[in-house]
Amino acid sequence: MPTSIFLKRCQELAAQLSPPPVDQGEPAPESSESESLIGFFQLFRPRGDHLGDLLETLPAGDQLADRMQLVFDVAGDDRRPQGGRDAFFIVRQPAPLPVEQAEHHALSWIDGLRQIALAVGDQEMVDGLDQPPKIRVLEGIPPKHPKQPEEQSPLLKLIQNRGAELTAEISNVDPHAALLRPAYYFVACDTMLRDYLMWPLYAVSTGLADPLRGYFQLWAHGVKYRVFRNDQIDLYLPRLN
Repeated sequence: MPTSIFLKRCQELAAQLSPPPVDQGEPAPESSESESLIGFFQLFRPRGDHLGDLLETLPAGDQLADRMQLVFDVAGDDRRPQGGRDAFFIVRQPAPLPVEQAEHHALSWIDGLRQIALAVGDQEMVDGLDQPPKIRVLEGIPPKHPKQPEEQSPLLKLIQNRGAELTAEISNVDPHAALLRPAYYFVACDTMLRDYLMWPLYAVSTGLADPLRGYFQLWAHGVKYRVFRNDQIDLYLPRLN
């Protein structure tokens, strides 16, 4: 399906699901075609009804729909406990995750990043992930990453900067991938989750089946990662009541 037709279907469906904008007497700021789909997936909350019918018109659309449905299932209702609605998909009631499984998923995620780097020829990232980091599992609210670049470890920069752009370097990808990239990012403002959800669009070009599944498992269980050393990744499991 041409991207223009798919975009039109998305916009028509969004108009049906969302209330009309309030007229403030000023023209709305212009946005690109892809930017116009920011927040698109949130329109289908809480259960994702009818989204699968749209996604299944794309190449590997059944797989795209299945992955997005997992997000609806683990995030659940978007109503906040104190009132209002979540702007993004947040896992508020994650299932418990054993420490050993958390370690396994983290190492699988890092190995998956290295596989993608190999596929796109990013030798710097391949070399940077050649020695798997130590995984330390903690519990509770994680501290923030350092904001200043000079305070950030090379491993953190590698994951957050180069790792975030690996899929943009994959060639021979269906053009719908570029169109949907912002919409998928704003599911949770998370580049790794974006790339996991979109992976069916990249699988054939790379020959990699599911390199980021480990990251999704961490996200689905409410786990946050932090990197303060070049040889270690800290995982913070949520405290479960």
